[in-house]
Amino acid sequence: MAIELGKFSIRVNTIAAGLFKSEITEGLFAKAWMHKVAQKLVPLQRWGHVNPDLTSLVVFLASNSSSYITGNIFIVDGGYSIPGLPFWSSL
Repeated sequence: MAIELGKFSIRVNTIAAGLFKSEITEGLFAKAWMHKVAQKLVPLQRWGHVNPDLTSLVVFLASNSSSYITGNIFIVDGGYSIPGLPFWSSL
């Protein structure tokens, strides 16, 4: 899509978001064990907050500051998806 739309100066990027605290996930985050999971599985040892962890990237990508960025996938998950990170066995 980025290749096809680039000639029209349309930038195409994707945000692959991890687990964020929000209205949708508040029931999940109410569970006491979720904090322990973040400490073990997420290198930053916390879950994301929509604002500013996610919204700051959205604002940047929508701005002219990112005018030469297209065709990318931005992973925003506190490092959870780092290749080789031992996860389930570390719980």
